[in-house]
Amino acid sequence: MLPVGRLDRAEARSELGGLEVDDFSFLDTETTGLAGGTGTQVFTAAIARPHPNGIELTQLFLAEPGDEPAFLAALDQELCRAPGLATYNGLAFDLPLLRTRWLMARMPGALTEGRHLDLLHLARSLLRPRLESCTLRAVEQRLLGFEREEDIPGHLIPQAYFDYLRSGWSSTLEPTLEHNRQDVLSLQHLLHRLLHRLRGADPAMEACDWHALGRHLLRRGRRSAAWRALRVAADLGDLDAVFLLARRKAVVLEWRLRQPAAAMRVVEAAIERVGFEPDLEKRRLRLRGRLDRARSPDRRRAKDRSQSLPFADEPGERLDHLRDQPVDRFEGAGSAPDLGHEDLGDGKDPGRKRDVIAPEAVR
Repeated sequence: MLPVGRLDRAEARSELGGLEVDDFSFLDTETTGLAGGTGTQVFTAAIARPHPNGIELTQLFLAEPGDEPAFLAALDQELCRAPGLATYNGLAFDLPLLRTRWLMARMPGALTEGRHLDLLHLARSLLRPRLESCTLRAVEQRLLGFEREEDIPGHLIPQAYFDYLRSGWSSTLEPTLEHNRQDVLSLQHLLHRLLHRLRGADPAMEACDWHALGRHLLRRGRRSAAWRALRVAADLGDLDAVFLLARRKAVVLEWRLRQPAAAMRVVEAAIERVGFEPDLEKRRLRLRGRLDRARSPDRRRAKDRSQSLPFADEPGERLDHLRDQPVDRFEGAGSAPDLGHEDLGDGKDPGRKRDVIAPEAVR
């Protein structure tokens, strides 16, 4: 059991799928390689979960490769104790590897996972403008303010376990286990800090952070909260947020509210602040043309009247040239039509004539 320390707790949000923050356990594993696949084993796993007195941390260690079924069974029992599971890149690495090892060990059923939350994806969405790299070590230093002392590099961790298997002891094994414990403790602090950012309650947020929050909320379908975050970013001087807001306002004013003049003012103000932007410039030219056409309706009607009509104005004039034509031009010049054949055609030869037998008169 570890004390809570300086954990700044946050309220649950919709990103947790209806669960509370205390409903999540935090998992981190150390493996014999980073490639994954059937040749990679998990040799230690740390599980942390909230406790009324602090943080409850459990660490499992695979002393012998032949004990893997017992190791996985104990891990499954730990994961069953919480309905939610939070990891860092667990969606792409930890959980697929554990499922593979579960099948290779011929374990019954399936590994318990709960509702999974990969904090790496959320961290990338909210911290990418601020951080060049979103590794857990970089996030600890730049966001959480943690700095580890004498931490073992990640590429030396597999060798520490191999040395232990060969000789029964390794000088780097204890630093490896400590590295695993520190990872899982950082995940709990990271979850609460990211939830604060999703609420806009982090006092360290700058213009780029509000912009990243707005884009994240747009992707999640929370449009009202997203536009509020982008407005804050624009007020703090983020020009990309100014562009997004101007484009959105122009679309609403022009097409939904039918106010092209107001849309024109919004676009021109954004261009004056942002500078040349192809999308805004194209929209400005189109709005200008629309306003010009709306201001001169007489010119458009005059152009329409100048076009010639396909028929004469007087209906009787259309048949005057036919009055003096001889009748035999329209009739068969006295010869009876041939009723014995009719040009009906068929599907194969449209020009083929078929016999039509006229019905006899009924007496």
